[in-house]
Parts: sequence; structure tokens; C-alpha cells
Amino acid sequence: MRPIELNNVTKVFNHPMKVWQKIESVKNLSFSMEQGEIIGFVGHNGAGKTTTIKMIMGFISQTSGTISVFGQNPGDRIIKHKIGFLPERPYFYSQLTSMELLKYFGALSGMKSSLIRSRAESVLKKVGLFDAKDRRLSSYSKGMLQRIGLAQALIHDPELVIMDEPMSGLDPLGRHEVMEIIRSLKHEGKSVLFSSHILNDIENLSDRVLIIDHGHLKYFGKIADFVRPSHVKYTIEFATPEPMTETIFSLFAGVRIVSDRYLLECSDINDFNDKITDIVKRGFKIYSAKADYPSLEEIVFNTSGE
Repeated sequence: MRPIELNNVTKVFNHPMKVWQKIESVKNLSFSMEQGEIIGFVGHNGAGKTTTIKMIMGFISQTSGTISVFGQNPGDRIIKHKIGFLPERPYFYSQLTSMELLKYFGALSGMKSSLIRSRAESVLKKVGLFDAKDRRLSSYSKGMLQRIGLAQALIHDPELVIMDEPMSGLDPLGRHEVMEIIRSLKHEGKSVLFSSHILNDIENLSDRVLIIDHGHLKYFGKIADFVRPSHVKYTIEFATPEPMTETIFSLFAGVRIVSDRYLLECSDINDFNDKITDIVKRGFKIYSAKADYPSLEEIVFNTSGE
């Protein structure tokens, strides 16, 4: 049974000011998640990420299409115990300690009271807050509040964890710790769907990436499969046995001098191979010949119009 499956899901809102107008936030969105995988959710502000997450959680209903979570309707109570959720802007009772908060959420999740404390201690250690378990949340930093939000999502040991901007407000060390937690969830066989504006985190964590643009599905799949031949840059760095700059410039269009070597950019893989063969035949020394693959951030922002 797949943790998440959406088929042609559309969500339409009434315009808050112009009642005769409609806002189509999500448009015919389809994707499915396999058990034990991490999906990174990418899209600019207003692309429909949070709306999609709210529909999966059962907080709002889709206008059309179908959504199933573990084969059930998102609103069914039977599957709520299988889901852990971290919203983009979590709010907690500031006068509670983190231990009290987790006991509260553990009880809400239907956990046995005899198990809640030991589970809460384990989760607090996982998120690095065990030493602050008796401090009130009002004394917590933004990063600490983000981590206690992650702890409450994990307190009942869910099979599926959904996180909306889990790295928000974290410093580099905090981001690294949360990334390690997400990886550990995968190792435990859990499924994770998380959104983030930090595309490097998406790239480092995700088995597959889900990209939406103005509510439309732009891409869903492995990052490696998203890379097109035109995205790859092929370069050759070489040197000649003796100075012959004018000759090199006449032989290779677009060649540049870097220190005492020549740097040649190639248009594609065939051009790359042809030029390597030519350089070797002429007796020149090749120092490097490589294909540079772009980051997810470069692909998303450089191909936004495609």
C-alpha cells in the first residue's frame, strides 16, 4: 500500500476580495510515493506546495481528483496514527517544557501512557534537545522550536513523516542535524515527504524530487533523470610542449588561456570526444577532461521558462 497517491488533483479557492473570481492553486497534480523513500518537494512561494500538503493531511479537501494515504481517505482517523506532521510555522504552548509538550502530543496520538516518557526521551535525544527537556518553550530559540516541532512529529513513531520547510530557521549545524534525522528515518523504513527552499538539501536527501510551478507538475522523478544533455558542460584542459598560442586559437574556437594551460569548452559529448582525439593526435598533454553536471538549483532556476 503506497503511503501517498494523488490522481489529477485540483484545488480551487474563492478569491478573498473578488468573490466572482476563483484561484486555482493546484492543477491536475498526480504523483505517488513508495514505502521507505524520501521525496523532496520544490516550488516557488505560491506554487501550491503547502496547499498540496494540507490536502494530503486532510486539513482541506480537493476540488476534484483523488488522494489516498495508505489506501485510505486523508480525512479518515484510521490513518492519522501513521502520519507525523511538521507544519511550516509550528505553534506550541510556550509555558510547557519540551517533555510536557511531547507527553501531550503522545497522548493525542493515542500512545499508552507507560510508553510516552521513554519514547519522548528517545526522540529528544534524536533531535538534540534532551538536555533542555525541562526548560519552558518560551526560552527556546527559533531553531530549537523547529527541532521540538520535528520531535512532536516523531513522538508516535509514524510510518509517514510530512514536513513543510523543516530547515526553516536553522543554522548550518542545525540543518545538518535535521538532514541526518531524515536519513535515519529512511533507514528505519519510514517514508518522508518534505518541502524546502534550500535546493542543496533537496538534492542531498531525496530519492526523487517533485517540482511544481503555479500548481502544475513540472517534474517528478530522480534528479539524475532531470538532467538534460544541454545542462552538462564538457571541458578539456591541456598544454602544448612549446608556446603556440596563435596556432591553438586558430585550431580551436572559443579556447581560453588559464595560467600556462588552455581551457576548451565543448558543445556536447560528441564534440568533447572529437576534440580529445584531435588534441591527443597532435601530441598535446591533457590535464583534465570532464563533464560538469549542474546542481538542482541551477537546473530549476535556469530552466524556469522551459
